[in-house]
Amino acid sequence: MADLMQQYKAIKRESSSDAPGDPERFRRVELTRGEMMAQGDAMRRTLETTRETVLRIAADLAGRKLSRVVIVGCGDSWIAGIGVRLAFERLLGVVCEPYEAFDLEQYGLDMIDDGTLVIGLSSSGNTAPVSASLKATIAKGGYAVALTNTASSAMMKEFPAALLIQATRGGWPTQSSTAAMALMLSLASEIAKARGLGEGRASGLAADLAALPELMDRVSSGFYERATALGETLARADMVLLAGAGPHLAPAAFGAAKLKELAPIHAVAFPLEEYHHYRTQKAGDPLFLIVPDEASRQRALETAIVGKAVGGYTIVLVPEGETGFDGIADHVWALPSVRVELAPLLYCVPLHLFGYHVTKARDALGLGAPLLGGRAA
Repeated sequence: MADLMQQYKAIKRESSSDAPGDPERFRRVELTRGEMMAQGDAMRRTLETTRETVLRIAADLAGRKLSRVVIVGCGDSWIAGIGVRLAFERLLGVVCEPYEAFDLEQYGLDMIDDGTLVIGLSSSGNTAPVSASLKATIAKGGYAVALTNTASSAMMKEFPAALLIQATRGGWPTQSSTAAMALMLSLASEIAKARGLGEGRASGLAADLAALPELMDRVSSGFYERATALGETLARADMVLLAGAGPHLAPAAFGAAKLKELAPIHAVAFPLEEYHHYRTQKAGDPLFLIVPDEASRQRALETAIVGKAVGGYTIVLVPEGETGFDGIADHVWALPSVRVELAPLLYCVPLHLFGYHVTKARDALGLGAPLLGGRAA
């Protein structure tokens, strides 16, 4: 047992605990609050300061063979790839695959070739599987782009095509993730223009992306009180479910990550359709539905109906003007309408806010991590 505990200490990376009121966890909780309220500014600075390098990378790729894009990372960096996948596929006309970094390093490198663009994300800039995947890409003749928000990191020094995200991550990831997604969208747009693909669509995305930071700030302030109230309502929840379709799985997954990191409670994110293939929601279970577009609206509406019938507690995030969920969902949060490629970024914000406020509400009740099923004998 002593040897096992030594191994555990060597493997464990997180310094805080799940105990009620753990001071290290709550130090990071408060840092997270400051960072999540400044996401618009982080996004603005990132897009401005990387502009020249993004254009250089796009020029490098203008005439290059390109058959596949792989976005590689761990944790929130991997989730960020899910959020921008659709934009890359629509703009560049090739398959884009978000790949968990360990999985790519161990199982996927044989499929990398000279037509592969690999974008590696690591907040610290020192994530070993990400760096290994980028190095393998270069060795196989592919094109590697590194993204990090640590200027002094190994990734910034080792890879010629490296982009610095102007975001902090003293707390758990919020602005570092949304700024990374914004940067990747900018990169996709400029590559498309350099290759003569979808000029109108790429230009439209770039213009809307430039306006997004203001919307992020508006949602941060506009949903703060609603997230506070909902956090108090759901403070005793042991588990929260979150679902979205296509790129909207990303905000669901970010929301689940914040609940597991901050609160710390059990949270599960899954593709919207998968709700209907199991008896997923039980009576009393909170469920967040992320529904920014028409493509997923009908299935999300059916999900909300099932949730009400089984006695679940459903919160739906929709664009302004959507009224179909009124009287079915327990809460309908209406966000500014944005194009589908930008929705994964904007719809993260209320979920970040909820994660913070439910954590504060649980702390006021003296709650730490729940023990589903009771304590083992």
